[in-house]
Amino acid sequence: MMNMFIKKWMVCLTAFLLLPVCVFALELVYPADGTSVRKSNYVIIKAGNSPVVDGLTVEINGVGSDLIDISSVEYKQAFADLLILMPDLDPGLNKIVLNGITGGKSVAKVEAEVYFVVNPWDDPPEQFPPFILHLPQKESLCAPCHNMDPSSEELNSFDPRKNPCNSCHKRMIHKKHVHGPAGVLECTTCHDAASGPAKYAIEGRGNQLCLECHEDKFDDFKAQKFMHGPVETGDCLVCHSPHATDEFAQVRGNINSLCQACHQSFSDGRHILRGISGQIHPVAGVFDPTRSNRDLNCTSCHNPHGGQAKNYFVNNILDRFVLCQYCHKK
Repeated sequence: MMNMFIKKWMVCLTAFLLLPVCVFALELVYPADGTSVRKSNYVIIKAGNSPVVDGLTVEINGVGSDLIDISSVEYKQAFADLLILMPDLDPGLNKIVLNGITGGKSVAKVEAEVYFVVNPWDDPPEQFPPFILHLPQKESLCAPCHNMDPSSEELNSFDPRKNPCNSCHKRMIHKKHVHGPAGVLECTTCHDAASGPAKYAIEGRGNQLCLECHEDKFDDFKAQKFMHGPVETGDCLVCHSPHATDEFAQVRGNINSLCQACHQSFSDGRHILRGISGQIHPVAGVFDPTRSNRDLNCTSCHNPHGGQAKNYFVNNILDRFVLCQYCHKK
C-alpha cells in the first residue's frame, strides 16, 4: 500500500515538474522582492519564454503604466528580453506589480515589496536586507550586454568607454561636485574587485577607508576640543557622498536641510537674536559676507566637524559676541 502511494506521488511530482514554470516568464531583477535600496534609479525586469511575454504593465504603489510593447524585432535586438525603467519610489515601503501580457491576455504576474531608504543615517527594517547585485547568479543576467568579468586593466582604465563600471554607473557622477577617485573612475580605490561572495565590497568600515586619503583632515578634527557626533563616531558618509552630489564638498543635500534632519529645533533661526529687538536672524536666502559666492547657511557660523567651543563656532571662536563681529564689524 505504501509503495503504491509513493509511486502515485512520484507520478504527480513528475507531471508537476513538466508543467510550464510561470515564474520564469517574468522576473523582477532589480530591486528584488524583500530587499532594500538606497537609490530610486532603476527597475530592471526580465521577460522569459515560459510562456512568451510580448508586453508588460508596471504598477508602483497603485500607479500603473500603459502597456509596454517588447515584442518587436528591433526591441529584441537592442534589449533582448530586458526592460529597464527609471521609477520614482516612495520613501519606505513600495509595492511593485508586474503583469506580463501576450495576445491581450495576462500570462504572468509578479508582486514584490521593496524598501527605499532615503536618509543615509537610517537603516532598513531587518526583513528588507540591502539588495546586492554583484553575485554570480545575478551578474549572469547582465552578462549578455555588459562586461561582468573585467580585467584589472579594464577596471583601472580612466577611459569611460573602456571602464566597465561606467557603463552602468555613469549617472552616479554626473553632478557638480565629484569625489576625486570617482571622477577619474578609480572605483577599485574603495571597492574590492576580489571580494566574495559579492564583488566590489567596500574596503574597510566606518572612517577607515576615508582615513587612507584624508588623514590630515582627521588630525585637524582631533585637535578640536569638541567633535561633531558623526565625525567622532567615524560616520563620514552620513553627510558626504563618496561619489558625487550637486552640493559643495559632496554634501548629500542642501546643507541646512541636512543639519536640520538632526537639529530640527534650529530650523527658523530663533536661536540667533539680532540685538535687543528680538528679530530672527536669517539662516538662508542671503549672501554669506565671509565667503564669496556662497549663501548663508549653518556652516557660516558652525564648523560641521568640530571646534574649540561646544557649539563648534567657526575659526575656533569661543564667544558668541565675537562670532557676531565676524560679520558685523562695528
